[in-house]
Amino acid sequence: MALSACLFSLVLFNSLQAQSNSQQLKSEVRRTVENHAQELENIINKAAGNLYAIEAFVRQTPNLTQSKFEQFAGQLSAENPAIRSLQYAPEGIVQFVTNTALNQTAIGMNLYKHPQSVPYLEEAILTGQAVMEGPRELVQGGQALIIRHPIYKTRAAKDNVGLMGFATVLIDFEYVRHKVIEPLENQDLVLRVSHQTPMDARQRHIHGQASLEAINTVSATVHLPYGQWTLEAVPKNGWGPKIAIPSYLLLPVLVVALTLLWMSIREYRSKEALRKACETAQSANELKDKLIANISHEIRTPLSSINSIAIMLSAQSYSDEVQELGKAIKQSSEAVNAIVNDLLDLSKIRQGHFRLQKRDFLLDELIENTANMLQQQWLQKITVEPVLLEPRNGSLVYSGDRGRIEQVLQNLISNAYKFTLFGRVSVRFDIQAQNRETDLLIIEVADTGVGISADDIDKIFDAFYQVDSSLQKKYNGAGLGLAICRQIIEVMGGTIQVHSQPNSGTRFEFRVPLKHSLPLDGKTNPELTQQTRALLQLGEMAWDPQVQQRLEPDWQVKCLHHEHSRDKTLPVHANTRVLIDLPPPYTTAKMNWLTQFLEKQDYEDQHIVWLGNELPKIAKEHKVKLQMKPVTRNRLNRAFASPLNQQIPEQDLSTRPTMRLLMAEDNALNAKIFKKLLENRGAIVSIVNNGADAVALLTSGTATFDAVLMDLQMPVMNGLEATRLIRKHEQFRDLPVYAITGHVSESMRNECLSIGFTNFVTKPFDPELLIEDIQTRIKKPRSSTLTPHT
Repeated sequence: MALSACLFSLVLFNSLQAQSNSQQLKSEVRRTVENHAQELENIINKAAGNLYAIEAFVRQTPNLTQSKFEQFAGQLSAENPAIRSLQYAPEGIVQFVTNTALNQTAIGMNLYKHPQSVPYLEEAILTGQAVMEGPRELVQGGQALIIRHPIYKTRAAKDNVGLMGFATVLIDFEYVRHKVIEPLENQDLVLRVSHQTPMDARQRHIHGQASLEAINTVSATVHLPYGQWTLEAVPKNGWGPKIAIPSYLLLPVLVVALTLLWMSIREYRSKEALRKACETAQSANELKDKLIANISHEIRTPLSSINSIAIMLSAQSYSDEVQELGKAIKQSSEAVNAIVNDLLDLSKIRQGHFRLQKRDFLLDELIENTANMLQQQWLQKITVEPVLLEPRNGSLVYSGDRGRIEQVLQNLISNAYKFTLFGRVSVRFDIQAQNRETDLLIIEVADTGVGISADDIDKIFDAFYQVDSSLQKKYNGAGLGLAICRQIIEVMGGTIQVHSQPNSGTRFEFRVPLKHSLPLDGKTNPELTQQTRALLQLGEMAWDPQVQQRLEPDWQVKCLHHEHSRDKTLPVHANTRVLIDLPPPYTTAKMNWLTQFLEKQDYEDQHIVWLGNELPKIAKEHKVKLQMKPVTRNRLNRAFASPLNQQIPEQDLSTRPTMRLLMAEDNALNAKIFKKLLENRGAIVSIVNNGADAVALLTSGTATFDAVLMDLQMPVMNGLEATRLIRKHEQFRDLPVYAITGHVSESMRNECLSIGFTNFVTKPFDPELLIEDIQTRIKKPRSSTLTPHT
C-alpha cells in the first residue's frame, strides 16, 4: 500500500507540476502579448497625434506651400521612424507631402476615386474624427496603415463647418511588423492579428494563422483611433503535455493519497497565503504612494484657480471686506497646498525617491529667510513675540540642501505659533566645528505654548499622529509635518530631538552636518558693517541678554525705559541709532509720551526706527521708519543704512515694460483666470488649449511673443513634445518657455529642463514672481502699440 501511495503521489505531483507549468507559461505569454499590444498602441497614437498639429498649422497658414508644409511636418516626423509620410489633401486631393522623393507619386491623387478609401472618408466626415484603414498597398510602393483626419474651417461641439481637406499620416507597416509582430513570432508563438471597425463588426484577418483555436489563445486588444485590433497567440508546441492518472491506481491508494494530498495542500496554502499577504501589503503601500503622487496634479489644477482668484480679490481696488475674503481664501488654498506637498514628500521618502539638492549657500541667506518666516507668523499672531538668535559669523558658505532645511524650519515655526497663544517663539542658530571640512549646524526652535505630555512625546514623529485627534480638537493639521521633518533630517545625516512638558512650552533641536564651501561670487554679505555702532532701545522691557549678545559685534545695545526719556533730547552721534520698541496696546499715555519725545528730537541728523507691525499716526507724521520683528544684525543694518526718513516707494505697475505672453492651457477656467491675473500686471496674454496650437501659432509668423507659458498635460500634443518642436526652430532657441504644471517630481523637473524649458513653475504660482523672472530674462522697451492676439 505504501508503494501504491508513493506511485500515486508521484503521478499526482507530476500532473500538478504540469498544470502549474502550463499556467505559468500562459501568464508569461499573456504578459508578452500585452506588452507588444501596448507598444503597437503607442506607435499608432503617437503618429496620430501629429494630425492635430497639422490641423492647427493649416488653419494658421492661409497661403500654404509645399516648402512651408515640409518644413513644419518634416520636424514632426523626424524623430518618429514609424512615420513614412505626413500629407495634407485639400478637398480630398493630395497636394502636400513629406519625404517628397519617396512619395512623389502620391501627389495629385484624388482620395474620393479610391473605392477602398471612400467609406473611411465618409465615416471621418460624418464623425469629425480620425479614421484608420489598412494595411494598404501604396501607389508609391510598400504597405502602410493610413490614418486620415478631417480639417474644418470651424470645429463646434454639435456641427463642424467648412471641410477644408484631410490630414493624413502613413505608418510604415514594415516598422510595425518589425517592432510588434516579429518579436512575438521569434518567441515560438503562433500569432493572429485581426481588425474590427464600427462599420464592420466582423473580425477581419490581417496577419498570421487564421485558423487558430480561439479557446487556447491568449489575447490583447489595441484601441485605435477607429476600431480595434486584437492580437492572439499560442505557443507552437502548445501549453504542455497532459498527464492523466491511471485508473487502476485509484482504489488501492485513495485513502493514503488523499491524506498525503490534504497535508501537502494545507502546507502549500499556508505558505502561499503568507506570501500573498506580504505581496498584497507591499503592493497596497506602493499603490497608496503612487496614488498620492498622481492625484497631486489633479488637486493642484483647481487649487491654482482658487489661489489666483484669491490674489485678484486681495487687490486694493476692492473694498476692505472683499480684500479680507480674498486673503482668507488664499490662506486656505495655501494650507491645502501645504498638505499636498507634505503627502508628496512622505510618498517620495517611502518609495526611496527622495533626493537632496546640494548647492552652495550663504548661512546669512538661511538666517534671513528664517526671519521672514517668523515675521509672517508674528503678523498673524501679534501676541507671540518672535526672537531670532543668530551666530556671530553668518558669512560662512556651506554645501547642502538649504530648501529642505527651510522646510523643516517652516514646519517647526508654524507648529510653535499654532500651539502658543501668548509669550514667544525663538529660533537659535549655532555652529559647532566637527573637522576641517564639516561643521554641525545646530538649530533650536522653542516656544512657550501648551507643551506635550510624556505619553505623546514619543509618538509625535509618527505619520498622521496628532496629540489631540478628537472631534473637539483646537488645532488643525494632518499630522504629517513632524514625520516629514524627522525623515528629511535623517536623510541629511542629522538628528532631531524634542523636550517638552505640559504648559511649559516645547523645544525642538535638530543638528545637520554641512560641508564647507568656497565663498560665492557676489554672495558676500554687503550689509556687514566695518565698525560697531550703538543701539539705544527705548521700550517697556529690556531685551533678553542673549538677543543683545547675538547682535554683537555689529551693535552694542543699551536698553532704556521709555518713561525715563520723556523730556530728553537724545544726543546726536554718528554711530548711535535709536530703536523704539513699544508693544501694543497703544494707550493714551504711550502716545502722549511718543508725541513729546518725537517733538524734542532733531530729525535732520537723528536716526530713529519704530519696531512693530505698523506705525502710529504720530510716528508717520514725523516720518519715522518702520522695522518688523524679529530683530537681526542685517535687518538693523538695512533699517539704518538708507537716507534718513526715506520711505520705500511702492512699485508702479505702469512703468513695467509690456510683455506679450503665449499661454498653452487646456483647462478653460485656469486659462481665463491666469490671463486676467497676468493682464492685471501689465502683460498681454494669448491663450491656446494645446501644444499643437502653440507650435502652429509661433511658427505661423502672425504674432510674436516674449515668453511661452506651457502646461505639460494637454490633449492633442503635450507640453513636452511642443517644446521639443519649438526648440528645433533656430529663431526660438532663446525664447523663454516656462513649464507651468501641477507635477512636482524632481524627475519631471529634470526632464523639462533637459528638453529645453527655461524654468519649471509649480501650480499654484505667484504671478508677481513669475513676471519678475520673465523680466530678468528679456530686455524690451515699453510699447503702447501692441494688441492681444485673437
